[in-house]
Amino acid sequence: MPQSKTTALIAQSLHVSRFGTYATAAGGDMDLALRLYLWNIELAGAFHSSLGLLEVILRNTIDAELRAWNASQSQPDGTPYPPEWLIDPARPLNTLTASARKTATQNAVKARAARPASHPRKHAPITHDDILAQLAFGVFVRLLPTPDSADKTHRARQVLWQEALIRAFPGSRTDSDGHIVADRAGRLLALRNRVAHMEPLLGVNATARHRDAVRLVGSINPDLQGWFAGVTRVREVARERPDTQ
Repeated sequence: MPQSKTTALIAQSLHVSRFGTYATAAGGDMDLALRLYLWNIELAGAFHSSLGLLEVILRNTIDAELRAWNASQSQPDGTPYPPEWLIDPARPLNTLTASARKTATQNAVKARAARPASHPRKHAPITHDDILAQLAFGVFVRLLPTPDSADKTHRARQVLWQEALIRAFPGSRTDSDGHIVADRAGRLLALRNRVAHMEPLLGVNATARHRDAVRLVGSINPDLQGWFAGVTRVREVARERPDTQ
């Protein structure tokens, strides 16, 4: 089959609502549009792997500090809360995470039910770590401070930052209010959602978003920043974008 017919068939299969973005960017050159589409898939894959790694690092550093913070809080009767903040959180963490904890717990129960009968934890009680593994990236981003004083969670997030989460980012010494960390995390969350839904990345500044990820990792642990920058392929793939000039 001639290449032009193959390209037309692929474009038809992908539908104009999706492929049209690339055709427009390519000025109607369908072969170039297809190369752009395939490049977009490769860039999304590069971002997916690096953002997945970042998510685990971010989740674990926040969890460690929230465990310590929760255990330092006292219940009304004077007894301390447990470290397991996803099971018995102190205020304001309880209100900030109520919906997310409920959903994550339900998903943890479903994950346990899906385990094969031979699984060693088939009938084990749901633990803090089981729930933690089910939390979405956005949950952690929305625990970080917001400069929007009109946001109903503004004060709670500010308190949580000052009392706990600032210690999760020792490499961000000049970011006392946490807004730089939160901005980077917010941009990366938006990117992650685009990547997860295979949306076009043609208008994304891949270099800037890669820099956000590297610097966010560096704010968590400066010793990991160079390693993280070296294991991602984002910059390499970004440079391979087909010419649309």
